[in-house]
Amino acid sequence: MRVLIFVIATLLIAICAFSIYECRQKPGAPSQNVLSWYVPGVNKLKTKVDNLCNTLATHQSPVAVQQAFCESRLAYKEIEVLAEYFNPFTVQLINGKGDDTTVNKEGKAFQQLERLLYPSLQVADTQMAYVEARKLAAAVNTLAQENERPAPTDAQIFDAMRLELVRIISLGISGFDSPEACESMKEAAASLEGVRQLWNLYADRVNIYNPGLVKYTEELMTAASQQLSHGDRLHFNRQLFITDYMNHLSINFKLSREALSIPYDDDTYVLDPAASNIFARNAVHPLYVAADAIEDSTGTNDPLYEINGQQFRASYMYNLLQQNGALNTVAAGN
Repeated sequence: MRVLIFVIATLLIAICAFSIYECRQKPGAPSQNVLSWYVPGVNKLKTKVDNLCNTLATHQSPVAVQQAFCESRLAYKEIEVLAEYFNPFTVQLINGKGDDTTVNKEGKAFQQLERLLYPSLQVADTQMAYVEARKLAAAVNTLAQENERPAPTDAQIFDAMRLELVRIISLGISGFDSPEACESMKEAAASLEGVRQLWNLYADRVNIYNPGLVKYTEELMTAASQQLSHGDRLHFNRQLFITDYMNHLSINFKLSREALSIPYDDDTYVLDPAASNIFARNAVHPLYVAADAIEDSTGTNDPLYEINGQQFRASYMYNLLQQNGALNTVAAGN
Protein backbone atom coordinates (compact mmCIF):
# COMPACT_ATOMS: atom_id res chain seq x y z
CA MET A 1 0.00 0.00 0.00
CA ARG A 2 2.81 2.39 0.89
CA VAL A 3 4.46 1.65 -2.44
CA LEU A 4 1.21 2.44 -4.28
CA ILE A 5 0.76 5.72 -2.41
CA PHE A 6 4.37 6.63 -3.17
CA VAL A 7 3.90 5.91 -6.89
CA ILE A 8 0.68 7.94 -7.08
CA ALA A 9 2.27 10.87 -5.22
CA THR A 10 5.29 10.74 -7.50
CA LEU A 11 3.07 10.81 -10.60
CA LEU A 12 1.08 13.78 -9.28
CA ILE A 13 4.27 15.70 -8.53
CA ALA A 14 5.61 14.90 -12.00
CA ILE A 15 2.38 16.09 -13.65
CA CYS A 16 2.40 19.35 -11.66
CA ALA A 17 6.08 19.93 -12.45
CA PHE A 18 5.49 19.29 -16.14
CA SER A 19 2.51 21.68 -16.21
CA ILE A 20 4.53 24.44 -14.56
CA TYR A 21 7.41 23.78 -16.98
CA GLU A 22 5.07 24.06 -19.94
CA CYS A 23 3.69 27.36 -18.67
CA ARG A 24 7.19 28.74 -18.21
CA GLN A 25 8.12 27.70 -21.72
CA LYS A 26 5.00 29.39 -23.11
CA PRO A 27 4.37 32.21 -20.66
CA GLY A 28 1.94 34.28 -22.66
CA ALA A 29 -1.39 34.11 -24.38
CA PRO A 30 -1.51 32.27 -27.69
CA SER A 31 -1.29 34.77 -30.53
CA GLN A 32 -4.46 33.32 -32.00
CA ASN A 33 -6.38 34.47 -28.93
CA VAL A 34 -4.97 37.98 -29.15
CA LEU A 35 -5.80 38.38 -32.82
CA SER A 36 -9.19 36.72 -32.47
CA TRP A 37 -10.09 39.54 -30.08
CA TYR A 38 -8.44 42.42 -31.92
CA VAL A 39 -9.46 41.74 -35.53
CA PRO A 40 -13.22 41.59 -34.79
CA GLY A 41 -12.78 44.76 -32.75
CA VAL A 42 -11.32 46.59 -35.74
CA ASN A 43 -14.14 45.27 -37.92
CA LYS A 44 -16.67 46.52 -35.36
CA LEU A 45 -15.06 49.96 -35.52
CA LYS A 46 -15.28 49.89 -39.31
CA THR A 47 -19.00 49.06 -39.14
CA LYS A 48 -19.69 51.86 -36.66
CA VAL A 49 -17.80 54.43 -38.75
CA ASP A 50 -19.61 53.33 -41.92
CA ASN A 51 -22.88 53.86 -40.05
CA LEU A 52 -21.72 57.33 -39.03
CA CYS A 53 -21.03 58.17 -42.66
CA ASN A 54 -24.48 56.89 -43.59
CA THR A 55 -26.25 59.02 -40.98
CA LEU A 56 -24.58 62.10 -42.42
CA ALA A 57 -25.16 61.10 -46.06
CA THR A 58 -28.87 60.52 -45.42
CA HIS A 59 -29.26 63.77 -43.41
CA GLN A 60 -30.47 62.11 -40.25
CA SER A 61 -31.17 64.17 -37.13
CA PRO A 62 -28.30 65.78 -35.19
CA VAL A 63 -29.10 63.47 -32.27
CA ALA A 64 -28.80 60.37 -34.48
CA VAL A 65 -25.50 61.64 -35.87
CA GLN A 66 -24.14 62.27 -32.38
CA GLN A 67 -25.19 58.80 -31.30
CA ALA A 68 -23.42 57.25 -34.28
CA PHE A 69 -20.34 59.34 -33.47
CA CYS A 70 -20.28 58.21 -29.82
CA GLU A 71 -20.68 54.57 -30.79
CA SER A 72 -17.81 54.90 -33.25
CA ARG A 73 -15.40 56.37 -30.76
CA LEU A 74 -16.35 53.88 -28.06
CA ALA A 75 -15.60 51.10 -30.56
CA TYR A 76 -12.22 52.71 -31.17
CA LYS A 77 -11.48 53.03 -27.46
CA GLU A 78 -12.12 49.31 -26.96
CA ILE A 79 -9.19 48.43 -29.25
CA GLU A 80 -7.05 51.48 -28.54
CA VAL A 81 -4.69 49.44 -26.36
CA LEU A 82 -3.29 47.57 -29.39
CA ALA A 83 -4.08 50.05 -32.18
CA GLU A 84 -2.02 52.80 -30.53
CA TYR A 85 0.87 50.46 -29.81
CA PHE A 86 1.24 48.86 -33.23
CA ASN A 87 -0.11 51.51 -35.59
CA PRO A 88 0.62 54.91 -33.99
CA PHE A 89 0.87 56.82 -37.26
CA THR A 90 -2.41 55.47 -38.65
CA VAL A 91 -4.08 56.18 -35.33
CA GLN A 92 -3.00 59.80 -35.63
CA LEU A 93 -5.34 60.01 -38.62
CA ILE A 94 -8.17 58.49 -36.58
CA ASN A 95 -7.83 60.02 -33.13
CA GLY A 96 -5.23 62.72 -33.58
CA LYS A 97 -4.29 65.54 -31.30
CA GLY A 98 -7.59 66.32 -29.63
CA ASP A 99 -6.59 68.60 -26.77
CA ASP A 100 -7.82 72.13 -26.28
CA THR A 101 -4.42 73.40 -25.21
CA THR A 102 -3.11 74.33 -28.65
CA VAL A 103 -3.90 77.42 -30.62
CA ASN A 104 -4.07 75.75 -34.03
CA LYS A 105 -6.36 72.87 -32.99
CA GLU A 106 -4.47 70.14 -34.86
CA GLY A 107 -7.23 67.58 -34.48
CA LYS A 108 -7.86 64.81 -36.96
CA ALA A 109 -10.97 62.81 -37.87
CA PHE A 110 -12.72 62.23 -34.54
CA GLN A 111 -11.64 65.59 -33.13
CA GLN A 112 -12.66 67.57 -36.21
CA LEU A 113 -15.99 65.77 -36.28
CA GLU A 114 -16.58 66.42 -32.60
CA ARG A 115 -16.19 70.15 -33.11
CA LEU A 116 -18.69 70.06 -35.96
CA LEU A 117 -21.27 67.83 -34.26
CA TYR A 118 -21.36 69.50 -30.84
CA PRO A 119 -23.27 71.07 -29.28
CA SER A 120 -25.41 70.44 -32.39
CA LEU A 121 -24.68 69.88 -36.06
CA GLN A 122 -25.59 72.90 -38.14
CA VAL A 123 -27.05 72.40 -41.62
CA ALA A 124 -24.25 74.47 -43.14
CA ASP A 125 -21.66 72.09 -41.63
CA THR A 126 -23.23 68.83 -42.81
CA GLN A 127 -21.14 68.51 -45.96
CA MET A 128 -17.91 69.28 -44.11
CA ALA A 129 -18.82 66.73 -41.44
CA TYR A 130 -19.42 64.10 -44.12
CA VAL A 131 -16.01 64.81 -45.65
CA GLU A 132 -14.35 64.36 -42.24
CA ALA A 133 -16.31 61.16 -41.67
CA ARG A 134 -15.09 59.76 -44.98
CA LYS A 135 -11.51 60.62 -43.99
CA LEU A 136 -12.09 58.72 -40.77
CA ALA A 137 -13.47 55.73 -42.70
CA ALA A 138 -10.40 55.72 -44.97
CA ALA A 139 -8.06 55.73 -41.96
CA VAL A 140 -10.00 52.89 -40.31
CA ASN A 141 -9.77 50.88 -43.56
CA THR A 142 -6.00 51.36 -43.44
CA LEU A 143 -5.97 50.15 -39.85
CA ALA A 144 -7.92 47.04 -40.87
CA GLN A 145 -5.41 46.31 -43.63
CA GLU A 146 -2.54 46.62 -41.17
CA ASN A 147 -3.94 43.68 -39.21
CA GLU A 148 -1.96 41.41 -41.52
CA ARG A 149 1.18 41.51 -39.41
CA PRO A 150 3.09 39.04 -37.21
CA ALA A 151 1.33 38.26 -33.94
CA PRO A 152 2.46 40.48 -31.07
CA THR A 153 4.89 39.10 -28.52
CA ASP A 154 4.04 38.70 -24.85
CA ALA A 155 6.43 41.54 -23.97
CA GLN A 156 4.68 43.85 -26.44
CA ILE A 157 1.24 43.02 -25.08
CA PHE A 158 2.25 43.71 -21.48
CA ASP A 159 3.90 46.96 -22.54
CA ALA A 160 0.76 47.92 -24.49
CA MET A 161 -1.44 47.31 -21.43
CA ARG A 162 0.83 49.42 -19.25
CA LEU A 163 0.86 52.28 -21.75
CA GLU A 164 -2.91 52.18 -22.11
CA LEU A 165 -3.21 52.91 -18.40
CA VAL A 166 -1.16 56.07 -19.02
CA ARG A 167 -3.44 56.88 -21.96
CA ILE A 168 -6.51 56.56 -19.74
CA ILE A 169 -4.91 59.01 -17.32
CA SER A 170 -3.87 61.52 -19.96
CA LEU A 171 -6.60 61.30 -22.62
CA GLY A 172 -9.46 59.75 -20.69
CA ILE A 173 -10.21 60.97 -17.19
CA SER A 174 -8.82 64.44 -17.91
CA GLY A 175 -11.46 65.13 -20.57
CA PHE A 176 -8.54 65.91 -22.86
CA ASP A 177 -9.82 63.54 -25.56
CA SER A 178 -13.49 64.52 -25.47
CA PRO A 179 -13.70 68.28 -24.81
CA GLU A 180 -16.98 68.87 -26.69
CA ALA A 181 -18.90 65.59 -26.42
CA CYS A 182 -17.94 65.22 -22.74
CA GLU A 183 -17.97 61.43 -23.02
CA SER A 184 -14.56 61.04 -21.42
CA MET A 185 -15.66 58.82 -18.55
CA LYS A 186 -17.46 56.33 -20.80
CA GLU A 187 -14.54 56.32 -23.21
CA ALA A 188 -12.04 55.72 -20.40
CA ALA A 189 -14.18 52.80 -19.23
CA ALA A 190 -14.13 51.37 -22.78
CA SER A 191 -10.34 51.72 -22.90
CA LEU A 192 -10.01 49.92 -19.58
CA GLU A 193 -12.27 47.14 -20.85
CA GLY A 194 -9.84 46.64 -23.76
CA VAL A 195 -7.02 46.24 -21.24
CA ARG A 196 -9.14 43.78 -19.25
CA GLN A 197 -9.72 41.66 -22.36
CA LEU A 198 -5.97 41.33 -22.91
CA TRP A 199 -5.27 40.68 -19.23
CA ASN A 200 -7.84 37.87 -19.21
CA LEU A 201 -5.72 36.01 -21.76
CA TYR A 202 -2.92 35.79 -19.20
CA ALA A 203 -4.80 35.53 -15.91
CA ASP A 204 -4.95 31.72 -15.79
CA ARG A 205 -1.21 31.40 -16.32
CA VAL A 206 -0.36 34.02 -13.72
CA ASN A 207 -2.75 32.29 -11.33
CA ILE A 208 -0.44 29.24 -11.26
CA TYR A 209 2.31 31.33 -9.70
CA ASN A 210 0.45 33.97 -7.74
CA PRO A 211 -3.31 33.51 -7.22
CA GLY A 212 -3.42 36.48 -4.86
CA LEU A 213 -2.02 38.78 -7.53
CA VAL A 214 -4.66 37.67 -10.03
CA LYS A 215 -7.45 38.16 -7.49
CA TYR A 216 -6.21 41.62 -6.57
CA THR A 217 -5.79 42.64 -10.21
CA GLU A 218 -9.32 41.56 -11.07
CA GLU A 219 -10.69 43.40 -8.04
CA LEU A 220 -8.86 46.56 -9.13
CA MET A 221 -10.17 46.23 -12.68
CA THR A 222 -13.75 45.84 -11.49
CA ALA A 223 -13.56 48.68 -8.99
CA ALA A 224 -11.87 51.03 -11.48
CA SER A 225 -14.47 50.23 -14.13
CA GLN A 226 -17.27 50.99 -11.68
CA GLN A 227 -15.63 54.28 -10.75
CA LEU A 228 -15.50 55.30 -14.40
CA SER A 229 -18.98 54.04 -15.28
CA HIS A 230 -20.63 55.94 -12.44
CA GLY A 231 -18.24 58.87 -12.24
CA ASP A 232 -19.26 62.48 -12.69
CA ARG A 233 -16.62 64.13 -14.87
CA LEU A 234 -17.12 67.47 -13.09
CA HIS A 235 -16.48 66.05 -9.63
CA PHE A 236 -14.32 63.03 -10.37
CA ASN A 237 -11.28 62.74 -8.11
CA ARG A 238 -8.66 62.08 -10.77
CA GLN A 239 -5.69 62.16 -8.43
CA LEU A 240 -7.22 59.55 -6.12
CA PHE A 241 -8.26 57.37 -9.07
CA ILE A 242 -4.67 57.28 -10.31
CA THR A 243 -3.13 56.45 -6.93
CA ASP A 244 -5.79 53.93 -5.88
CA TYR A 245 -6.32 52.11 -9.19
CA MET A 246 -4.14 52.99 -12.19
CA ASN A 247 -0.78 52.89 -10.43
CA HIS A 248 -1.63 49.67 -8.59
CA LEU A 249 -2.75 48.05 -11.85
CA SER A 250 0.50 49.12 -13.50
CA ILE A 251 2.49 47.52 -10.67
CA ASN A 252 0.42 44.34 -10.92
CA PHE A 253 1.06 44.08 -14.66
CA LYS A 254 4.79 44.40 -13.97
CA LEU A 255 4.63 41.67 -11.30
CA SER A 256 2.56 39.44 -13.60
CA ARG A 257 5.01 39.86 -16.45
CA GLU A 258 7.89 38.93 -14.19
CA ALA A 259 5.99 35.95 -12.76
CA LEU A 260 5.66 34.64 -16.31
CA SER A 261 9.39 35.25 -16.94
CA ILE A 262 8.69 37.58 -19.86
CA PRO A 263 12.01 39.42 -20.27
CA TYR A 264 12.72 43.09 -20.79
CA ASP A 265 14.99 44.05 -23.68
CA ASP A 266 17.83 46.56 -23.83
CA ASP A 267 16.23 48.96 -26.31
CA THR A 268 15.80 52.65 -25.52
CA TYR A 269 12.28 53.70 -24.58
CA VAL A 270 10.71 57.02 -23.74
CA LEU A 271 8.75 55.23 -21.01
CA ASP A 272 10.71 52.44 -19.30
CA PRO A 273 8.80 49.12 -19.64
CA ALA A 274 10.29 47.97 -16.32
CA ALA A 275 9.07 51.01 -14.36
CA SER A 276 6.27 50.31 -11.91
CA ASN A 277 4.27 53.27 -13.26
CA ILE A 278 4.78 56.56 -15.07
CA PHE A 279 5.17 58.43 -11.78
CA ALA A 280 8.01 56.20 -10.59
CA ARG A 281 11.48 57.71 -10.45
CA ASN A 282 13.32 57.44 -13.80
CA ALA A 283 10.23 56.00 -15.54
CA VAL A 284 10.65 58.69 -18.22
CA HIS A 285 13.92 58.70 -20.13
CA PRO A 286 15.90 61.87 -19.15
CA LEU A 287 16.15 63.00 -22.79
CA TYR A 288 12.37 63.40 -22.94
CA VAL A 289 11.81 65.33 -19.73
CA ALA A 290 10.93 68.90 -20.68
CA ALA A 291 9.99 72.11 -18.92
CA ASP A 292 6.42 71.92 -20.21
CA ALA A 293 5.76 68.84 -18.06
CA ILE A 294 4.30 71.10 -15.38
CA GLU A 295 3.89 74.49 -17.04
CA ASP A 296 0.50 76.17 -16.91
CA SER A 297 -1.83 75.36 -19.76
CA THR A 298 -4.50 77.49 -21.37
CA GLY A 299 -6.73 74.47 -21.93
CA THR A 300 -9.60 73.46 -19.70
CA ASN A 301 -8.88 69.71 -19.81
CA ASP A 302 -5.22 69.63 -18.89
CA PRO A 303 -4.90 68.90 -15.17
CA LEU A 304 -1.59 68.78 -13.36
CA TYR A 305 -1.06 65.44 -11.61
CA GLU A 306 1.28 65.45 -8.59
CA ILE A 307 2.03 61.90 -7.48
CA ASN A 308 5.08 60.30 -5.84
CA GLY A 309 6.97 63.56 -6.12
CA GLN A 310 6.46 63.70 -9.91
CA GLN A 311 4.43 66.36 -11.70
CA PHE A 312 2.99 65.83 -15.18
CA ARG A 313 0.25 67.53 -17.15
CA ALA A 314 -2.17 65.39 -19.14
CA SER A 315 -1.06 66.95 -22.43
CA TYR A 316 2.59 66.28 -21.59
CA MET A 317 1.93 62.59 -20.90
CA TYR A 318 0.08 62.41 -24.20
CA ASN A 319 3.15 63.80 -25.99
CA LEU A 320 5.33 61.22 -24.25
CA LEU A 321 3.03 58.47 -25.51
CA GLN A 322 3.25 59.81 -29.05
CA GLN A 323 7.05 59.89 -28.95
CA ASN A 324 7.20 56.44 -27.39
CA GLY A 325 4.97 55.09 -30.15
CA ALA A 326 7.10 56.66 -32.86
CA LEU A 327 10.27 55.21 -31.32
CA ASN A 328 8.69 51.75 -31.04
CA THR A 329 7.71 51.86 -34.71
CA VAL A 330 11.23 52.78 -35.81
CA ALA A 331 12.72 50.02 -33.63
CA ALA A 332 10.28 47.45 -35.03
CA GLY A 333 11.22 48.38 -38.57
CA ASN A 334 14.92 47.73 -38.01
